[in-house]
Amino acid sequence: MSMLYFIFFVLLGLLAFARIGSRMDRMYRSPIYAFILAMAFIYGFMPWVKEIFDIQTYPFPYSFDAKFSALVNSLIYTLMGIVGYCACGGLHHRDLPEVHSMTGREHLRALLILGIPSFFAVLYLAKTISGYDLASYMKDRIVLRRGLGPAVILAFTAICYGAVVVTNYFTEKKEGRAPSRLRLLVILGAVFALAVAFVAMGNRNFVFILIAIVLLALLSIYAGRMGRIVLLFPALLGIAIGLSLWAKVRTTLDTSSAGTVTEVASEGALPLLVYGFNGAFGNAENLVWLASNDRSWDLLYGKTIYAALVNPIPRSLWPDKPFGGGPELRNMIYPGSYTLDGENLTSYTTGLPTEGYMNFGLLGLFLFGAFNGACLAWARNIYARQSSVTPLGVVMYSYSVFMFAFGFLYMELLGGWSRYFITMLLLSGVAWLGDKRFRTSRSLA
Repeated sequence: MSMLYFIFFVLLGLLAFARIGSRMDRMYRSPIYAFILAMAFIYGFMPWVKEIFDIQTYPFPYSFDAKFSALVNSLIYTLMGIVGYCACGGLHHRDLPEVHSMTGREHLRALLILGIPSFFAVLYLAKTISGYDLASYMKDRIVLRRGLGPAVILAFTAICYGAVVVTNYFTEKKEGRAPSRLRLLVILGAVFALAVAFVAMGNRNFVFILIAIVLLALLSIYAGRMGRIVLLFPALLGIAIGLSLWAKVRTTLDTSSAGTVTEVASEGALPLLVYGFNGAFGNAENLVWLASNDRSWDLLYGKTIYAALVNPIPRSLWPDKPFGGGPELRNMIYPGSYTLDGENLTSYTTGLPTEGYMNFGLLGLFLFGAFNGACLAWARNIYARQSSVTPLGVVMYSYSVFMFAFGFLYMELLGGWSRYFITMLLLSGVAWLGDKRFRTSRSLA
């Protein structure tokens, strides 16, 4: 089975890179290639690695038929994503808009609407959890953060604001305005502090999203030659090892083990990477479990979609608001283990292929896959219709590409959609204001 996973990964990778070549900005212009690479990585490479290292997320035996069925389902989802992208005009070769730096007024409005509120949200979360020691917080962080969903979503907008600031700096540099290096150091220092804060609060995925959005946004300015991209690999590898190390340390805190950073680090870089990547992107096993236990669970018929749509409504206003795909999947695997008033609120990350299959079976893979590809095409077409944009528009597009090409493939629909909707709403508000002048009164002649 490991050979089939590897073939799936290699074939999709070759398909994408045959079109991308040595220019990574082609993936920015045609995000369907990013989608294909993401499917190759999450549903081909990661299952292959788990087979080699004999790793399973759930302690159940799987037959070859179940694994093969899950792989076929992944292929169906990939093909339908491509079909949806093509059907909605994603292959039309439109020129992307020119990027120009933000004016002082635009920058101020972004700071007031995005930067400052998200900064205070981060401080509020940090203050809320500061009353607990690290081990206690990591062990019960989901329970302790119950009801803080709106603050977490608002804090997440700091990710996109940081990406806007970084992109604007490099845009100014390309325009020949030569911003000072001190300013770059201040920006990078603030972004680093933000990343540390999120990691400390148990949101290492936020750091990954920040890096992904910034790298995508920079492809709007630079060609992204493969030779230069390779130079980033050591830094990205170091970050991946660091996040994996923290994930393992966090687990030892979760289980009240006596492990320390030194003890965990002594395991070696490769085992840490495998552990970290499996925890973040190893959810292709969900499809295997569903295929292996197809008679022990019932179709949800859109229940998780409805939960995602109503999730922006605070639970304080709707105590019985339905929960999403992660808790539903946990209750399928361990019936009755997740309840809204329970003490153990641990759930599982799903991904759109899993939620499509949970809701409508095989039909769900066709529907969700096609819609996924269509959303990518719509995002690209809307962006391409603009004649010029500021880094704000670049980040809106980059965030959309990340979510529909990669993020939703491993995230729970409910959590991912809520962050995407609220963040894009705020970004759109700032973009609509732009550099407009507003007069409160007009003098009468």
